[in-house]
Amino acid sequence: MSKIFQAVCTLCLISLAYGAFAASTDKVNIDVAGMINHGPMQPTVKAIKEVTSKFGDKVTVNWIDTTTEDGQKYLQDHGLSAHLNILINENYRFNLDGKDVNFLWMEGGTWTKDDLDAVISDMIDNNGKAVPVNE
Repeated sequence: MSKIFQAVCTLCLISLAYGAFAASTDKVNIDVAGMINHGPMQPTVKAIKEVTSKFGDKVTVNWIDTTTEDGQKYLQDHGLSAHLNILINENYRFNLDGKDVNFLWMEGGTWTKDDLDAVISDMIDNNGKAVPVNE
C-alpha cells in the first residue's frame, strides 16, 4: 500500500509540474501595423523579425501594411496613428519593471529590441514583469 501511495503522489507531482510548465507557454499574438515596406522602416522591421523569430511557434506575427485600405481600417479601428505600431496581445503600452514602454514608431525611440524581447518573454512565461497599460 505504501508503494502505491508513493507512486500516486509521484504521478500527482509530475502532473502538477507539467501543468505549471504548460501554463507558462502561452501563445503571444503580435500585430505589426505600419508602413512596413517603406525604406526608413526596414531597420525596425528587421529588428522585430530578429526578436520574434527566436520564439518559434509561441509567437504569431501579423504584418499589416497601413498603406492599404485594410491597413488604414486597422489603424482606425484600434485608434492608432504612428507610422509603425506593435500590438502585443492587443496592447502597445507596457510598464516593464517600472519603465514605461510604448511600441510605436521606430526601434530605438520609445522602445528597443531588448524591450520587445522582454515583453514577449514575459507574456510567454507569465513572470509579471511586463504589465499592459490601459488608457
